[in-house]
Amino acid sequence: MRLFRQVLALTVMLACAVALLAPVGAAAQDKLRIVFPTTPTTLFLPYYVAQKKGWLDGLTINETYVTGDSNAVRAVLSDHADIGGGVGTFSVLTAIEAGAGMKAIGSWQPLPDYNVVIAAGKGSTIADLAGKVIASSGPGALPEQLPRMLMRKHNVDPSGARFIQVGGHPARLQAVLGGRADATMVNTITSLKAIESGKVTLVAKIANEFPQLGYVWNVARTATLNDPKMAAAIQKLTTATMRGARFIMQHPDEAAEILNAKVPTLPVDLCKQVIKDLNKDKVWGVDGGLDTKTIDFTAKTGSDLGLLKKPIDAAAVADTHFVAAAMKSLGTGQ
Repeated sequence: MRLFRQVLALTVMLACAVALLAPVGAAAQDKLRIVFPTTPTTLFLPYYVAQKKGWLDGLTINETYVTGDSNAVRAVLSDHADIGGGVGTFSVLTAIEAGAGMKAIGSWQPLPDYNVVIAAGKGSTIADLAGKVIASSGPGALPEQLPRMLMRKHNVDPSGARFIQVGGHPARLQAVLGGRADATMVNTITSLKAIESGKVTLVAKIANEFPQLGYVWNVARTATLNDPKMAAAIQKLTTATMRGARFIMQHPDEAAEILNAKVPTLPVDLCKQVIKDLNKDKVWGVDGGLDTKTIDFTAKTGSDLGLLKKPIDAAAVADTHFVAAAMKSLGTGQ
């Protein structure tokens, strides 16, 4: 974490220097450069729907996919991208705390898509996590911290649980199926078939247990937000993707086909099952995903976990006027 803060601080300084050296009006353009922190997946679906339905026509978008939230943040701060799409909330908060001139402008999926599962025959409740070997992505990461939070919430002592570092979602699930771990936390796409087959048991959904914990935000530099032409493009993106989030709720099967077209390795039937499950949990940003209570809770959680020095005020985190304008145009989605 200390190394990340140092690298981030250097990135912030370089970004400021670039902004000072850039000619006036250099940011003004008829396109948006969006950087995504991972390959195409469900949390970008409102954007993919808006793209497919033509709601972004007239707006040229250059997409870049990188590995990890921190790399997406750096791409935005160094002006290699105008928008960070679907960036993890704690990476955003850490950057803002370090002095980055950036803000959250909305969220396509404000609630987390995390399922805590346990191997078949090793329990079915949160209490059964006590003393178990739990696969996580590494010390201090959310796949370790959230199961601890979950146990504490239900008065279960987490001190006896042993966490082992495994890696990504599929690898963590495989660790459970192979007997290396007893339980883990993975997303719906990864866990759904294993749950349905009875190989693992669903213990809890983080979206239900912590409904005010933010998952991902879309972010931009303040210099970008202050440019009138860029702001107009961002407004179009915000409004169109809010329509996309609502479309997923109203037309899940068509949304599944759009997801399958972007990620052909996911069968359409699995896409339909996953979207049905996510719709039930109401994870989509149908009203923009910038609820003040969610921001406050997430910042406090980051502080409690030691990821932040102290909670950050919501006003310092988010620029809500794009969502407000979209709401005025579209009305309430919930």
